[in-house]
Amino acid sequence: KQWYQRRVAITAGGVSEVINIANLKYFEAGLIASNLGTDCTRRSEASRIFNESMVRLHQGQGLDIYWRDHYICPTTEEYIDMVLKKTGGLMLLAFDLMFLFRDTASCDKRLTREVGYHLLESFSKFFQIRDDFCNLWDRSYAEKKTYCDDLTEGKFSWVTIQGIHKEEKVGDNKVLSILKKRTKEDHMKMYYCKLLENLNVKVETAEYLRDLEGDVRDQILSLGGNAIFEHIVERLGVDNIDIIENQGNINGNGN
Repeated sequence: KQWYQRRVAITAGGVSEVINIANLKYFEAGLIASNLGTDCTRRSEASRIFNESMVRLHQGQGLDIYWRDHYICPTTEEYIDMVLKKTGGLMLLAFDLMFLFRDTASCDKRLTREVGYHLLESFSKFFQIRDDFCNLWDRSYAEKKTYCDDLTEGKFSWVTIQGIHKEEKVGDNKVLSILKKRTKEDHMKMYYCKLLENLNVKVETAEYLRDLEGDVRDQILSLGGNAIFEHIVERLGVDNIDIIENQGNINGNGN
């Protein structure tokens, strides 16, 4: 097995060894956090920030796994909450630690903790939903990773959730039925993508991503701008995605 064309750890050491090493790295990171700076109060606060962030991160990842393994489709609101815990968790951890040890005398007063959180939560939504979109419709993503592997995993991604909810309104369940198969067959994946396209999920998600991108840009500019962050957002923009078109005819049942 590979992840972004690289051999995954479990193929080298096995599940038990990898879990043990991962746990070790968590504890090592916690020790580093508890020893940041020279002020005892800040060290204690850094340790608290790290521990609470790890709890949120695992809660988010746990929800993602639970929905996948029990075929439970979350609401849009539940999915966003999961994203803020899982995808946003590490971003907010980094921000909290930097904010804790900032130079208050030279730090821009516009950047409060609340403002920083709002920006990174918006960016984490943009980043994760874009990743969900690219998993199905980005040509370069398919070449570097695996074509539509969220479907093989049985993952309730943003685009899948939208498709399921749209079908529920008309008494249909094709999207969920195909998801449960966890197919590895490209023709089934193409049929699945075309099904979502016919439900207008592809177009609506692209439009939503543009709105999120614009919101993130506006927030960055309101803080005085940041060339590096702005460049990252631009590179991740929908207009820079090599979108796969014409994935086949929807006629038939996809079997």
